[in-house]
Amino acid sequence: MRKILFLFFILFTCYSCEIQYDGETRLVVQGQLVDRNSNPIPNKRVEINNFSDGTYTPSDLISYTKTDSEGKFLMIFPTPKGEDIEIITTLNGYNFDDDYATLNYATGFQNKSITALKKNFKNYKLDLNQVTLYKNDEITQLQIQLNKTSTNKTVTALDVQGILSKDFTDLNYKNENHYLETNFNVVKNQNVRLSYTIADYSDPTKVVTTNHETIIPINSEKVIHLLTY
Repeated sequence: MRKILFLFFILFTCYSCEIQYDGETRLVVQGQLVDRNSNPIPNKRVEINNFSDGTYTPSDLISYTKTDSEGKFLMIFPTPKGEDIEIITTLNGYNFDDDYATLNYATGFQNKSITALKKNFKNYKLDLNQVTLYKNDEITQLQIQLNKTSTNKTVTALDVQGILSKDFTDLNYKNENHYLETNFNVVKNQNVRLSYTIADYSDPTKVVTTNHETIIPINSEKVIHLLTY
């Protein structure tokens, strides 16, 4: 009964929404959910939401399913008109029939969203291949605090290499504003490598850039690493 009501909700939503669809063609999203040991994650909810113009309104929940015994999923849905419609696959990481009110987020799997545009589909198909979900109790935070001690120097690039647990992936992301990400979700009990570039403007005739690396131990608690330059 609950699924019937949910399908009615989807039909009503699509009927009243502003996003227009091509009734002749369909898109396909497929993939497989696995844990950190590459074991399949069955019976997990996967949803497709379409968002217009990057504003997240109006939006449609256009398709949903659950992973099978091998952790695999496949969804077929109408093609939205317009090249700027964001097609977001949400991998919720909880059991398909779970009651939201009783979910144990501490021991359950992370949520993950993957954003795509129609140009990311090849022959109308987007294959996400294997997507790794980590359990929430396997994840901690790494925060890089920038400690600027010279007005002539600035950090121009920063990257963390290791086992990261990203909640959001945009297949078309371009860091055009050169934004420095300083907060990371990382898997516990590992060493990550921090790579960064410092630009020195002390000499008005030239800019001197230097590359640096350091190893940061990650245990079970949140790590705050002070980067002084």
